[in-house]
Amino acid sequence: MAHEIVDPALPRTRAAVPESTGRPDSQRLYAAALARILQRISDHGSATIAELVDIAGVSRPTVQRALAELEQLGVIDQAELRASGTGRPARSWVPRTGARLVMALDIRREESRLVLAGLTGRVVVDEVFGHQALLAEAERSAAGGPPADGIPELVLRRVAARLAAAGIAGTDVVEAVIGVSGIVADDGTILLSTNVPGLTGYPVGRRAVELVGLPSVTVENDMNLRAVGELHAGIARGLSSFVYLTNHTFHRPAVVLGGALWHGHHRTVGEGDQLTRSGVISPRLTLDGHSVEYFDVAGGIDSGALDRAWLELLNDQLAKVIAVLCYVLDPEAVLVHGGPVTTGPAAIADLQDRFLGYTVTDSAPHLLAAGHGSELTISGALVLALKQALGTTLGMPDPPVPRIHGAPS
Repeated sequence: MAHEIVDPALPRTRAAVPESTGRPDSQRLYAAALARILQRISDHGSATIAELVDIAGVSRPTVQRALAELEQLGVIDQAELRASGTGRPARSWVPRTGARLVMALDIRREESRLVLAGLTGRVVVDEVFGHQALLAEAERSAAGGPPADGIPELVLRRVAARLAAAGIAGTDVVEAVIGVSGIVADDGTILLSTNVPGLTGYPVGRRAVELVGLPSVTVENDMNLRAVGELHAGIARGLSSFVYLTNHTFHRPAVVLGGALWHGHHRTVGEGDQLTRSGVISPRLTLDGHSVEYFDVAGGIDSGALDRAWLELLNDQLAKVIAVLCYVLDPEAVLVHGGPVTTGPAAIADLQDRFLGYTVTDSAPHLLAAGHGSELTISGALVLALKQALGTTLGMPDPPVPRIHGAPS
């Protein structure tokens, strides 16, 4: 489930009724056409009525009605007349970069990344700020003493200052998604995080509303957002179910079922070192008398600190982990994130062979190398924010998300 915080003192940006009833049944086809029209204009920068009639598969009057509605919603504008052969110039419509924005924030161990984009997917702010610099600035403000606020509070204060400097009000951001490393409670408080100092117990959702003035905030686990990023624009496009995990750092699997994130009843899917603590897998691997912590092996191979002979040991144990996950979930695929050696074509092929040795049939999930790693967190947050904002704006439960222009890759 989404961990959403909505400021009761500000307008609620989500529909008060269930998303599936955003429009009457008689308008569902129109809503779908509306979404296709917006996606075409967003992705291509402009479009004429004739182009949109062909793309949306609806009549010219329906396209004109949709364009008028999208203009009224503030997401597109009519452009200057465009020459069209020898006839009269054709009218075209372009994305509007205006006041209605979505926000993605990724709070990492040493730095945070802030991205703001319009509802048509065009990025208007993309900034990274280091945590040490924030601490040093806070220390100077405290006259050389220790800063009163921890990193999460300083990050949100920096976000508020950045928006103010750009002349953006918090209420201009109709949806915000914040990615964190840790277990997230229903109210956006971080129940446990070992990655960012001061994050455990911090009410990220509530403080984002209070400090930044955001009307709607969703706080989500960073690995889940990576999975969303892969689903939207990565190797998982077209898949309805998959598991995303790393070959290091407790694996931290994220699960997508039926095209949506699955958090589990207690929202602890993929959190903590349960596999080694329970004895399901060995906490250390040994080669020629040399013993290494299991979760350090992949990084050692990719950095060159460990010989490639360690790859066989790594893949044999990782294949067992994947077999256990697939025994319960049976997804279409498993995406493995790691370095260039441990997730290269040869390594993935070897991992697939070892995994098949634990399956009962030849029909088994495919193993695939995941994409951009931590950068997918901010992309996934932006996709989720756009999907929520457009769902509310267009009155449909699962709107297509436009291509993100100028987003992190």
